[in-house]
Amino acid sequence: KAGTYRARIIEIVDHPSLNEDWGPQLLIKVELDQLDSNGEPIVVHYYCSQKFSPQSKFGKVVNIVIGKVPGDYSESNPMNVDDLLNQPCAVLVEHVDRDDGSKRAVVSAWLSADLVAGDGPPAWEKVSEDDVPF
Repeated sequence: KAGTYRARIIEIVDHPSLNEDWGPQLLIKVELDQLDSNGEPIVVHYYCSQKFSPQSKFGKVVNIVIGKVPGDYSESNPMNVDDLLNQPCAVLVEHVDRDDGSKRAVVSAWLSADLVAGDGPPAWEKVSEDDVPF
C-alpha cells in the first residue's frame, strides 16, 4: 500500500545497470514496518547509481540514514555500505505502472526515522508467541 513507513535497509548489493546508458548500480533492499499476507515484513527494492556525491541518490540515502556526506570519507576512512544496514529510517512508497499494466511498489523518498511515528516496535522486531520466554 502506498504511504510513509518506518523502514530499515537490510541489504545493499552491486547490481548490473538497468539501462545500458547508465553506470553500475546498487540494489538497496528496504524492509518496511508493514506485514504482507504471510505475516512477513514487506521488502521493496531501491535502485540507484553507485555514484557517491551530495546530489546523487546514493549520497542522499547515506545523508538521511546515517547523517554522513561524501566529505566525511577519504581514502583512509572509506565509506562502508554496511554502516547503512539496520539503521532506522523511513521511506515514502508509491505504486507505479509496469509496462504490462501491473503495479510495483517503489521507494520515492527517503526520510528521517523520527518523521514517522510508530506504535510499539517495528514489524521486524515483533516476535511470535512461540518465541516468548516464560
